[in-house]
Amino acid sequence: MNELGEQVGQVIVSGLAAGSTYALLALALVIVLKATNVPNFAQAEMGLIPAFITWELMNSWHFNYAEAVLCGLASGVVIAVVAERLFIRPILAHSENATVMMTLGLFFTFNGFSGLMWDSEPRTIASPFSGYFHLAGTVVTYEELVAIGVGLVSVIVLSWFFRTNVGAQMRALAEDRTTPRLVGVRPNRVFLISWAIAGVLSAVALLLATQATVLNDQSGVSILLYGFVAATLGGFTSLVGAFVGGLALGVMTNLAGFYVSTSGADAVALIIVFIVLMLRPRGLFGESLVREI
Repeated sequence: MNELGEQVGQVIVSGLAAGSTYALLALALVIVLKATNVPNFAQAEMGLIPAFITWELMNSWHFNYAEAVLCGLASGVVIAVVAERLFIRPILAHSENATVMMTLGLFFTFNGFSGLMWDSEPRTIASPFSGYFHLAGTVVTYEELVAIGVGLVSVIVLSWFFRTNVGAQMRALAEDRTTPRLVGVRPNRVFLISWAIAGVLSAVALLLATQATVLNDQSGVSILLYGFVAATLGGFTSLVGAFVGGLALGVMTNLAGFYVSTSGADAVALIIVFIVLMLRPRGLFGESLVREI
C-alpha cells in the first residue's frame, strides 16, 4: 500500500509539472483573448520556433543554457510582435472571424517552417536542472520543480500586471473597442504588449514541455490542444482559472494513464473536463458577462 501511495504521488507530481506547461500556454491564450477578443490558434507554434532556436544555439553555436534560453525568449517576442503587426492588426478591426482564420493560417505557416528548417527528427534540449529529491516518500525531480515554480510565478506576476494601468486597458478593450479610445487608450500599443507577453509565455511553455519529452515539428500540436482545454476549463477569462485548469488537466491525464490506460489517458481526462463543463458551462473560474439586449 505504501509503495502504491508513492507511485500515485509520483504520478501527481509529474502531472503537476506537465500541467504547468499547459497552464503557461493557456495563460498566453487568455492574455491574447483578453486584449483582442480573438483565440490564437498559432500560439503554440509561436513558442515552438523559439524552442528550436534555443536548441540550435546550444548545439550548433555552443551557447550555454542561460544564453540560449534568453535568446529563445527574445525571438518569441519578435515572432509574436511581427505576427501581430503584419498579419493580425490590419484585419482585426474589420472582422474577428477573418482574424481567427488568420491565426489558423499562421499555425500552418509556422508549423511548415519548423518542419522545413528542422524536419521531424526528435531532439532534446539539455537541461541544467538534473537530479532529484524525496518529498514525503515521493521522488521529485528538479525539472518538475522548476516547471511548477515557473508556472506559479507566471500567474502571480500576470495577476499583478492586470491590476496595473496597461492591464486595465487590455480588459477594457476586450469588452469595448470604442469607448476606451475616448479616454486616451491606445489600442495598437495594448495589442502589441499583449502579444509580446503571450510570445514569451509560449516560448517558456514549449521549452519546458520539450525538455521533459522531445523536440520536433509536432511538439506544439498536442500542447495547443491541452492549452485550449485548460483555458476552457478555467473559464477562458481568468488567469488563475487557466493556471488551475492546466494543473488539473495534467494531473487528471496522468492519473487516467496510471489507473486506466496510457493510450486512453487523454480521452478519460477530456471526458472529465466535459462533465465539469456540463455542470459549470463557464468553467471553474468563468466570469459572467452582462450584455445589453
